[in-house]
Amino acid sequence: MHLQAESYGEGTDAPLQQQTRLPGVHSALDGSSEESIKSWKNVLGDIAHIYNQSPLGIRTGPLLQVVDIFFKLAGMHSDHCAKEKKDFRMMEKEKELATYQSLGKKEMAENEDLLSHFSRAQAQMIKAAGGKKKWEKLSTIEQAEHEAKMLENLVIELGKESFEKLSDDEKRTLKLFIWVGCGCHKDLNTVRGGNASMMAWWKENNIPGPILLANKDNAAVLNADSTGDEITPAMERALQMTTRGGIKAAQLAGEILNNKNDKKGHHNAFRWWWSTNFNDEFTFPDTSNNRFQSHCEAAAVLVQHLDCFIKFLDYAKNQKKVMRFSNMEQNLWKALDCPATKTELAVLAVYAQVISHPYMRQTRGPAAEKINMLDLGVLHKNVYGHMQRIIRDPSLVIGSSVTYETGAMDGQPWEYPGAFAAVQQLAADLPHILPVLVAFFKGAAATWKCFTSEFAPGGLIDEATQEEKDQAWMPPTNDVNEGALGAFRVLMHRQPQLSSMQYNALAMYRQNDTHAFMEKKFHPEDYKFVREMARLADAEGLEKKRKLELEQHKQAKVNKRLAAKEMRAAKAVQKAARIKAIAIIENKEEVKGLKGQKLKDTLAAYKKWGAPIPANVTTSSVVAAIRTALVDAIESYNAGNWQFKGPSKTDSDNEATSSAEESEGESEWEVEDE
Repeated sequence: MHLQAESYGEGTDAPLQQQTRLPGVHSALDGSSEESIKSWKNVLGDIAHIYNQSPLGIRTGPLLQVVDIFFKLAGMHSDHCAKEKKDFRMMEKEKELATYQSLGKKEMAENEDLLSHFSRAQAQMIKAAGGKKKWEKLSTIEQAEHEAKMLENLVIELGKESFEKLSDDEKRTLKLFIWVGCGCHKDLNTVRGGNASMMAWWKENNIPGPILLANKDNAAVLNADSTGDEITPAMERALQMTTRGGIKAAQLAGEILNNKNDKKGHHNAFRWWWSTNFNDEFTFPDTSNNRFQSHCEAAAVLVQHLDCFIKFLDYAKNQKKVMRFSNMEQNLWKALDCPATKTELAVLAVYAQVISHPYMRQTRGPAAEKINMLDLGVLHKNVYGHMQRIIRDPSLVIGSSVTYETGAMDGQPWEYPGAFAAVQQLAADLPHILPVLVAFFKGAAATWKCFTSEFAPGGLIDEATQEEKDQAWMPPTNDVNEGALGAFRVLMHRQPQLSSMQYNALAMYRQNDTHAFMEKKFHPEDYKFVREMARLADAEGLEKKRKLELEQHKQAKVNKRLAAKEMRAAKAVQKAARIKAIAIIENKEEVKGLKGQKLKDTLAAYKKWGAPIPANVTTSSVVAAIRTALVDAIESYNAGNWQFKGPSKTDSDNEATSSAEESEGESEWEVEDE
């Protein structure tokens, strides 16, 4: 959580400063947005509950309520997935509701002439309960619940009325709630978009693309079926499952040279070989894990030291008793010898030097901790503009006279000058590098525009005042959230005996400057209260309760799905029985008397019999269309254009009495639930 807060260290009289606070790493009951928002409410509710009963809370001010926190929310920062955007929309609604509640409470506190509002709300409450007589029969507890709900609705109603009386500027300030996406994810997805466009270029221009890099199983299928001219189904599937290109080559290199599983790959053998031969400590970029820019960095390294990696693969092969490549090593060897693959590696390396590294220097550099993402609209516009310049003139980044002053997006020196120089040298042997580069930048530019839509002209961020941007301060990247989760996973792996509550206590104490806060704010009774709360939390077995709630929620979802499955099966059996009872209609006038479910069942039966019913006519179509289709089918049947394959005419009035098991066993009459 990012907020203006006091600094509790040295210089305690300093004004409020931008701070980032960790409320802990918590688990929602499932991955839905609804449960995420509910979890946020629970976390904030626990904070408010503990604070309100603490000596510190009693000393320092009024009660803290969750609605007060939601009222102050001004924005949300996340990655770009649909689930997180749904979280934002739901949080925005909570913010709006909190605004009405806050204004309503203020109206009730300041306006004594609210008798008419109370009378009207009370009358509506009694009417909704079924009238005065039914209201009087309710228990005291039930009446109290209705009155609490009535009061809550009244506060919201008063808040809405109060909100409408405000000026447009005041409304805008209260409604302020901005979403912004993580800068790292913007760059990551832009590379993905550029790579997709680059890979498509080869096929679009009918030029042989990068060599296939099949895994061990698919390679066996392709080799076995390569003797014939015909492509077998197994071969076609293997081709569809096989990838190729610069990204794949970088991934393979990471798997071989720096695998996240220390029991796979060459790891230290590679590092020692490199140190011995080049007198330099070097670790291959970590493409085996999910790391931002790792594939582009790997591409730059592969291009810069192409001959060195080929030599190491030879060295690794000769170290083996059988003296041959593994399938993965063979694939990397082929990729490093393929001109099309090297073209893609060169393009990836160029993009990183021209766009990714300059962008990350401004969003993830040492000074980025104090940068407000909402102030970077110009930066994101400049990135897009520089992509367009390179699309129009690729000689800005490929050619003998390229300089970082005009080639790099920020005009600063290349992040890896050696890699960029290697690309320029290699470009002479890559005839398609310029059009492939343009294709990559076109795909990247389109993706960048999509993933920076929150900065679009006329949007909320573009039209926000500087005061509003400061109010909704957010960092350029989502590192603090992903870092908190990563730190949790690492520590729990090392110390699995820790509970999540114990981890949160450690992490929050370190992250939130808690020691300095206690030194400045705590009295003896505060230390006593903290110890009491810790003992109480331990005695209540909160971690055990949390895990139990997770399992109960999972089981409840399973039970719900099983019940729904059983209901669908029962409906299918009932439908099959109804359709089985339908008989052929020879007189088209009978169709006029068919209504509702009978009409739909007749249509389903005729489709089952193979009648010439148009494909666009379904049980959800309008009644007139269904009747017209049935009449046409009857006329076609009477003309002998199709044969009836249903039950006999004499069985038309019989009811379907078969059991569920019998109906399910007669596959001819099974009908899928629509």
